[in-house]
Amino acid sequence: MFPAGLTMGAAMRRSSLAGRLSFAAATRMAFRRVPVPPGRGFLSLSFDDIPLSAWTEGGPILSRHGLRASYYLSGDLCGKVFENREQYRQDDIADIIAAGHEIGSHLFHHVSTLTLSPNQMRREIALNDAFLKQAVGQDFMARSFAYPYGEISVAAKWLCNRRFLASRSVMPGLNSNGADAGQLRILPIDNIFAAETDIGAGIAAAARDGAWAILLAHGVDNTGHAFSCPPSRLEAVIERAMAAGLEILPVAEVMDRLTSSRS
Repeated sequence: MFPAGLTMGAAMRRSSLAGRLSFAAATRMAFRRVPVPPGRGFLSLSFDDIPLSAWTEGGPILSRHGLRASYYLSGDLCGKVFENREQYRQDDIADIIAAGHEIGSHLFHHVSTLTLSPNQMRREIALNDAFLKQAVGQDFMARSFAYPYGEISVAAKWLCNRRFLASRSVMPGLNSNGADAGQLRILPIDNIFAAETDIGAGIAAAARDGAWAILLAHGVDNTGHAFSCPPSRLEAVIERAMAAGLEILPVAEVMDRLTSSRS
């Protein structure tokens, strides 16, 4: 159902032995679990970085279906070209929020946490918080986080647990009983993983088992970019999830729902 090999990015392959050991330890420890097992099927749509097409092409698709997603941004990428494509613009941030979507943090600089000391990690989080306050308003605080490249150090996981409601990894799978709230799993729908990920089976399993599926894409376009999802695939996945009866909400709102279920 799920592809292998998502958990080791280029930065980790280049990292020191200490970095690789930190990743191994971080992925095996949980500072906080999902408050209660989902109990019913949820689905969250998430977009990382954010390539401009995730909003200009993905946004209208979500709007047609009356859905809201989680967009994880790095402040330093605003208005730039990254991985050979245009990224979101500052004005897009307010539009994304106005449409009811969640804006989450992806660190200010799009860097692996394995390359950062604890103090550098704190600074990256703080820089992105400051960027979003300037862009959105002084009261704004991102509520969930996505690790750049999916690379997790022990210090990063501990710090993110203290700062965010939940953190999302790139480890494949569903989130069910005992899921790690600091390392939420995903179903990737970008081109690079499409051939080896059975999204239909993942959606069916989430509905059958009352689990939480989090879809991950970057761009939404027909360029064939490895880290893009064609609009037709996004449409098909949404329609399949709706037909399966999954409740589709941003990441932080699913956590809110599960937290309230505990009380």
